Amino acid sequence: MTVWLVSVNVAVAILLIALVTHVLERTRRDAEAQANNLAERLAAVAQLNVQSEMDRVDGVVRATAAELQRAMAGTRPPSDALLNEVLHARRALLAGVEGFRLADAQGLVRWGTGLPAGPPVDVSDRDYFQQARQLAEPSTFVTGPLTSRVSGNWVVAFMHPLRVDGRFAGLLYVSLNADHFEGLFRQYDLDPLDAVSLRRDDLRLVARHSPQSASQGQPGDAAVSPQLREAFAAHPRTGRFVSRTMVDGEERTTAYRALSSWPFVVLAGVNNQRFFEPWRRQAWIVASLAMLSWLLTAGATWMLHMASRREQGVMRALANQGARIQALLRTAGDGIHIVDGAGCLVEMSDSFAEMLKSSRDRLLGRHISSWDVNQDKRAIDAWLAKVKPGDRQRVDVQHRRDDGGVIEVEMQLSVAEIARRLFVFCSSRDVTAQRQLMREQAAMLNSDHVGMARIEHRVITWRNRAVERILGYGEGELQGQPVRTVYWDDAGYRQVGVEGYEALRTQGCYRSQLRMRSKQGELVWIDFGAVPLSATEVFVMLVDITEKKLAHERLAHAAFHDALTELPNRLLLDDRIHQARAMARRQAKKVAVCYLDLDGFKAVNDEHGHDAGDQLLRTIAQRIRSAIRPCDTAARLGGDEFVLVIAEVDGEAWRPILDRVVRSIGEPITLESGVQVSVGVTAGVTVPDDEDEAGPHELVERADHVMLRGKRSGKGEVFLA
Repeated sequence: MTVWLVSVNVAVAILLIALVTHVLERTRRDAEAQANNLAERLAAVAQLNVQSEMDRVDGVVRATAAELQRAMAGTRPPSDALLNEVLHARRALLAGVEGFRLADAQGLVRWGTGLPAGPPVDVSDRDYFQQARQLAEPSTFVTGPLTSRVSGNWVVAFMHPLRVDGRFAGLLYVSLNADHFEGLFRQYDLDPLDAVSLRRDDLRLVARHSPQSASQGQPGDAAVSPQLREAFAAHPRTGRFVSRTMVDGEERTTAYRALSSWPFVVLAGVNNQRFFEPWRRQAWIVASLAMLSWLLTAGATWMLHMASRREQGVMRALANQGARIQALLRTAGDGIHIVDGAGCLVEMSDSFAEMLKSSRDRLLGRHISSWDVNQDKRAIDAWLAKVKPGDRQRVDVQHRRDDGGVIEVEMQLSVAEIARRLFVFCSSRDVTAQRQLMREQAAMLNSDHVGMARIEHRVITWRNRAVERILGYGEGELQGQPVRTVYWDDAGYRQVGVEGYEALRTQGCYRSQLRMRSKQGELVWIDFGAVPLSATEVFVMLVDITEKKLAHERLAHAAFHDALTELPNRLLLDDRIHQARAMARRQAKKVAVCYLDLDGFKAVNDEHGHDAGDQLLRTIAQRIRSAIRPCDTAARLGGDEFVLVIAEVDGEAWRPILDRVVRSIGEPITLESGVQVSVGVTAGVTVPDDEDEAGPHELVERADHVMLRGKRSGKGEVFLA
């Protein structure tokens, strides 16, 4: 007994050590996976942002180079004023740019923004200037990080050589301050000691941001950890590693991604402390609990050893009942009981008495029919007369408890002969809850509101009634059909195939709102959810949210449109003015804002009623829409006041469009009563130039004031600010 107890304690200790090791190793891997995933996502976002920023600068540089080369190719060389005007105008398009400059063919920086007083800065000895001179085909290339001779700041420079008639005519370049990229990284939601940095492909630092870090690093510094150099040498485009950063000595999990078209790499590191400190605390707790568990086990075994001596006497007394107890233990189940050939209960387990809400004293000697709901004494006696030793059966029956309740029972029967007497050994299991759960699950699966289906290899293998109702199919029509049948288009089908199955693989579930097609070809919006059942099968749930979607779209439309005329209201008008001015600036054009007030509308409204006034306003709104161009905007501010935004015009090109609108409004209108009426219009116009910083509300008020001043002198005219 002592050897056995010691062996148990050793086995428990080994098991606890293995379990603790397994749990801690698994949670450590989980912490590593969380750090890796966060670093990968942060690196991907930073790569997209920096790539977009550099592509934007490249686009402006190439457009400016083309414009300057055309100017230089003319019969007369462009003036210094013209070149500076072009460079200053393009500089305004690039936020964060330190300077937009042009060096002549000898390397003297003579034109551009932010130039110091005195003689021009000479960059002819710079490597990038020599590289630009040798390029046969002009293209943008990047240099840096380096110190600008103009400003003294660390910059990244975008270079574009100019060639006129095949000869080198100068170097156009944009200096982008290294601090600009740090400002870009400051927009990210980084935890303390996380870090995002931009380095050249030779690992020289350009910019770095790390909240609460002791040091942010110096541009041009190439001191990096050996782990970074090793990872970058093996996988120069993308990868990750764990190291203690040379800049501030913090340990991080870092992911990096190289830009697709520029010689830079973005690195995103997450502080390992916030992932592994909880793991260390957990390791201490788990180890302590495991030690406590082993000590409790050792104490229990010692008590068992002491108690075993006292129990030896009891075990001898129980030996005489061994045969009957062994027979009971051989019968599996919750409620074990034995009946004789007459159908009366002769022995049972305590669990059987509990199952019937009774006791041994009340049950012993009773006939089976006293608790069997479906069989009377005669039927049971007839069955007992037929059975023979060795017979086995499995039956589903119903038992009546002593408290009157009825339960469903799954019962295993085995017939044996002992001392020439027939006995039936029974093992009963109360399955009332399980059967009720199965019925509830069946009712849920056959719900008429929530669609449910099983999908295998993107083919419908099972569906409930709700799926067929939602999508307008008859019973059984979707069975065995490919799921592409119910998708609205190929794009949605492919998107779920890529995103959905990836989410199922990595997250264990997928949720989205999808457009699907009913059998009648109508659009049905579905709230879609899916979970995997196996490697090839998926369980999906579908809820029809079409009405909710349509209601949302109607509310969104009502929020930005006038209810009477369906024209944009003031909220949408402000946005349209912003868009029109931004587009006009890019195309070197202008925007005309026209405030229209109807002349004679009040007389029509007073004489013929509000319904006639509403009809008049709807008709005028339709005429305005027909008279303007697709790029223009017409809005109603209320009453008989309208605003036109005439976009992308040169000089007074807006006037013919406004004249067409005024003529259209002035044409007679026949009311529903048959009466013909006419109204006029007085208009105020403002055409802001590029230097005008007025907002949409101020421009509308400016046009309104012009209209009011003009209306005092005479109606039916167009007045210009």
